[in-house]
Amino acid sequence: MRERPFEYLRRQQTGEPFEQETVKNWYIARSFVLEKLKQISFAPGTSRHLDVVIEADTPLMLAVLRHVALYAHYPNFIEYDALGNLACLNRTCITLISNRDADAVVADLKGEECLCNLLDCCKYTVYGDVKNADSYLDVEVVIAHQAGEDIDCLRISENDVKSYIESLSEESVYSIDTRKAVFASQVYMLGGVIDNIPYEDVNDASRYTQALDTFQYRILSGNKGLQLVSSDWSSRPMAARNGISNIFCTDCFASRELAIKSLCPNYDKLGVKERMSLWEKYNNPLSLSEHNRWTVEKLIMGFKPLSSRQRTEYESLFEAKRVAYGKMLKSNAASAAHIDICSYKDLRRIDPDSLKYDSFLMMAIPLILDKVR
Repeated sequence: MRERPFEYLRRQQTGEPFEQETVKNWYIARSFVLEKLKQISFAPGTSRHLDVVIEADTPLMLAVLRHVALYAHYPNFIEYDALGNLACLNRTCITLISNRDADAVVADLKGEECLCNLLDCCKYTVYGDVKNADSYLDVEVVIAHQAGEDIDCLRISENDVKSYIESLSEESVYSIDTRKAVFASQVYMLGGVIDNIPYEDVNDASRYTQALDTFQYRILSGNKGLQLVSSDWSSRPMAARNGISNIFCTDCFASRELAIKSLCPNYDKLGVKERMSLWEKYNNPLSLSEHNRWTVEKLIMGFKPLSSRQRTEYESLFEAKRVAYGKMLKSNAASAAHIDICSYKDLRRIDPDSLKYDSFLMMAIPLILDKVR
């Protein structure tokens, strides 16, 4: 099932569609970045990271930067060290080459077309001036006049992007196979009814056995030709944002599988149960990486962390009233806020029940990939 979902995104304040050129750039950037990153991943326990240099600050290249930030998340990221100190080891670094005024470049990056709210939370550097140095996120942005020639990095020029796109059909660039995204949305729905997982055991695979069986033998086997895009997305901007979130999530499945494969040379020869056991073994680093990916995506898609006032109000409520308040905050299309935009460490304290979604989804990835192949 190939669909064109990006046309349904709307500007937060006005509710107006984005310009056609912006939407076109998003499709191009998505296709290009996924191709460039398809052989890049870092397994849990490794100490490498990805450096990407974007060699221009045109609208197309800012769209490329946006999609690198959406996709370059790896399970070797270490948020806190063994002593509980913020470490943020192995975070992805994206360098944008620009000669424009610092305020102008930052304004473009903070536009809804590009990174939106991400720079409010991630570490970034503008011509040597470091901002948000204590960020917990696994992505940082550097704005510089030039990058060192000896840096080991992935360099991307505008000519690289245009040459790549010229070799592809229009359908392969401007439409998206949404099958994985549909299945991911159903994982989230099924995850909502899992209620036997105390947060201390959130990565314990045995607690997901029944849910995984239900997903594999009922949902995956019974769904054919389901659409992600709904005809009413034009009038429901938050539904469009949430639906497209599943695309960004599942676009990272291949890199997660590549990381697991690097730990087992015979991965492709293993049976389903043996492969599943590997994903279960590394569920903790995979889940931490997925939370970081989700947080970065939410910030790019216009969500914010709760303000001090909102957090105080949230923590003063209990049970159904707390849930209702959280839903109200994250459904405000003009200024959406989400309680889970925080570090993984803080998430275990603030909203431990949500940890199950990442864990369950990571265990479902090999089943979804087998289904769509």
